[in-house]
Parts: sequence; structure tokens; C-alpha cells
Amino acid sequence: MPSPEESGTPPLPQTPLFAMPPGARLWVDRGMRLAATAAYPGVSAIVSAIRNKWVATHLEVAGIGVLAQIVSGQTWLGIASGLGMSLPVAQAIADSMGRGDPASARRSFWSAFGLVACALVLVSGAVLLLAPVVAQALLGVPGHADLVRWSVLGLAGYALSNLLIGMFAGRSDVTSPVVYAALGGLASLVATFLLVPRAGLAGATVGTAIFWPAGVAGVLLARGRTYRDVPGPPVRPLVHKDEAGRLLRVGTAALFLSLLDLGTMLALRAHYVRAYGIDANGLLQAALALSQLVGAVFYAYLASYAFGKISAATAAGGIEAARTYTRRQWRPLLLLAAGGAAFAMVAAAPLLHLLYSTRFDAARPLMAWTLLGEFGRIAALTWSVGSLPVGGRRLWVGIGVTQPVMLAAAYAAFTAGGAGAMSLPYAYAAGGAALLVIAMAQMRRAGVGPRPGDIAGALLALAALAALAVTIRQS
Repeated sequence: MPSPEESGTPPLPQTPLFAMPPGARLWVDRGMRLAATAAYPGVSAIVSAIRNKWVATHLEVAGIGVLAQIVSGQTWLGIASGLGMSLPVAQAIADSMGRGDPASARRSFWSAFGLVACALVLVSGAVLLLAPVVAQALLGVPGHADLVRWSVLGLAGYALSNLLIGMFAGRSDVTSPVVYAALGGLASLVATFLLVPRAGLAGATVGTAIFWPAGVAGVLLARGRTYRDVPGPPVRPLVHKDEAGRLLRVGTAALFLSLLDLGTMLALRAHYVRAYGIDANGLLQAALALSQLVGAVFYAYLASYAFGKISAATAAGGIEAARTYTRRQWRPLLLLAAGGAAFAMVAAAPLLHLLYSTRFDAARPLMAWTLLGEFGRIAALTWSVGSLPVGGRRLWVGIGVTQPVMLAAAYAAFTAGGAGAMSLPYAYAAGGAALLVIAMAQMRRAGVGPRPGDIAGALLALAALAALAVTIRQS
């Protein structure tokens, strides 16, 4: 485990008052790092909660159902326009700065920007022209084409913000993402409060979509001086052929996984809307949103801290170092995730009332099962965080495709079995559990195998959460 100095966490005074056993120290370290990396998703979550409460109050369950599909479509298209550049840009900038080569870092960033800008023009133009077709695909009716057109604002901002997030990660800048989320969130809340009572769904769409472009503009104004050298002003040529090739080789795999994951859920929810109605989709959105708030804290930690640490450990010590790091963080994160999921299941009713309204009480059983699925995803990513440095793109992609494939198969099975509106929550739980099993098996083949106690802990947590979800469903 890295020392407190290496991790950026101030060491506790070495006096008897603050002395603690190594096991307890591990829990404190993990908790402090989770708190530090949770600031960005935490700010985003607070903004989303306030915004959703306002929208739910004025537009009720059906409005949330329509808005959820529009935003999901906007996000999928924003990911496509971003070309998966966040990860390769972070990697390229970090590598270049580590070698003392800021010119290479500038070429990487501006090459990525040029690629994203070209994709963004093409995708945005197509969406504006084909808005009725997109609305039909998302909601089953073409009448919401105006909402699709407004969502292009968020589509563009999302693609550009992913590029900036990659740049921040490459510079190990944890302040800028929080500034981005805070300023974008402030603009989003002001727009939502002003527009929803007057413009209904169109106002909600604009208020949601403006988060990303406002965040991009705000962070560039507030933090631009920090980046006056890297990336600095645009270079010539804007897209460097060799740099673009290197970026696309990594970005393609990241883009594929992102589009498959979100695209599968988007397609299933489009069917869900047609089969069970807009109100059911509104309840499902509330369940998924609250479940993913729990996951967001852990994903931020794994992406912004653990991935870098295990990559460095693997480079220095090989498979043995990766196995040691994975096992060391497994139990604390597993228990924290299980505790968070269980708490959210038990507290679902007051959370739904607080963040939405009493009209969302029916989302509680849906939320119990989506939380079970979210726990499976957290546990799987905790064990497989070293898949890329340990086994390369093949292992990483092999694990990554499991959840969307299993989600789609489980949804088809539960739908055919007559599960009704519970079909997608059940499928989400099944997909998360399958991902955990496959991740452990694949990592075992790569040399990072779980011990019997690690497997037992995962199965016990899954069983306990499943029993709690069954109890809530029957109550």
C-alpha cells in the first residue's frame, strides 16, 4: 500500500493517541481517499437531486420518464462524438509531462480536440436534421423532436467536457473537475428553476443540457491560467497524424465499451417505455439514479486513484504486485459498498420523498433490485481495476462487454417470464452479479485470482442484499 505521503493524505501524528492497528489504518485510508475523490461526483449528484426534485414537482412521473430518455440519448450521442478520448488524453498527457515533454502533451490534446470537433459537427448536424426520427427511436413518438434539438446543446458540451476531464486527469488536477461541476451545476439549476414552470419539458431539457457547456465555459474561465502552457494555444497542424493514430487506438476500445454499455440500456429502456408506459420509466429512472449515486463514489475512487496506483505497481512489480494491491483493497471496499447499498435499500422511501416526491413510492422495490445490480458492478470493478495493465485491451474489453450482454439476455428472459415492470430491475441485478463472477474468473486466469475468503465475502454480500431486496419487494 502506498504511504500517506505518496497518496497525498497527511499522515496522522505518531503518538499513542492516534496510533492504530494496520487493519484499522487501511479502513481510514480508504475512507479518506473515497471522500477526496467523491467531491466531483458528489457535487454533480447534489445538483441532479435538486434539479430532479423541481422537475418532479412540476412535471410529475411522466415528465421524469420523458426527460430520462432524452438525456440518455443525448449522453449516448455525446459519448459517440467524444470518440473515447478521455482515457487516451489522460494517459498521453501524464506520460508526456512525466518525460518533461510538454510539446508532446500539447500535440496530443489538440489532436484529440480536432478529432472530437469533426465528430461533433457531423453528429450534431445529423441529430438536428433527423430529430423526429431520434424522438421516435427514444420514445416511440416523433412529437418530442423539439426536445431532441434542444438536447444537442448538452450533446456538444458532454463531448467537450470528457476531453477536459481527460486533460485534468493527465495533470492530476482534482480541483478543476469540482469547479466544472459546481459552475455547470449552478447554471443548470438557475435555468431549470426559471424555465420549467414556463416551458415545461422544453425548459427541463434546456436546464439539464446546459450543465455541460456551462461547466466547460466556467472551468476554462476560472482555471484557464493553470493550463496556459499545457495545452496552451492551438498548435499547427491541429491534428497531428501520429498523435491521432495513437489516441484512436486506445480511444476506440474505450468508446466501444461506453457505447455498448449505455446503448444497451438505452435500447432496453426504449422497449420498456413502449411495453409499460412513460410513468413506469419515470419510476425506473428514479430507482436507477439513486442506485448509481451509490456507485459513483466508488467509480470515482477506482478511476482517479486506484487505477493509477495499480498501473504503477504492476509496472514495477508485475502480476504479484497487482494481486497484492487488489487483495489489499478488496475487503474494505466490498464492505463499504455492501453497507452503502443496504442503507440505500432501507432508506429508499425517505430518499425518494426527499429527492423526488411521494408519487415515487412505487419506485422502492425497483430501487432495491437496481441497488443489488449496482453492488455487483462496484465489486466487479474493484477486483478488475487492474485488468488493463495486467492483461491489456483484450482482458479489459472481455470483462467490459459482460454486463451489457448479460443485461440484455436477462431482460429478454424476465420479460418473457412475465416479470412486467420489474423485468429491467431484475435484469440489472442479474447483469451486475454476472459481471462480478466473470470479472473474478477472468482476472484469475490472468494471475490475479481471489482467495476462498474473497469469494465467500462476495457471495455472502450478494446473498444478504438479495434477501433484503426480496423482503422489500414483498412488503
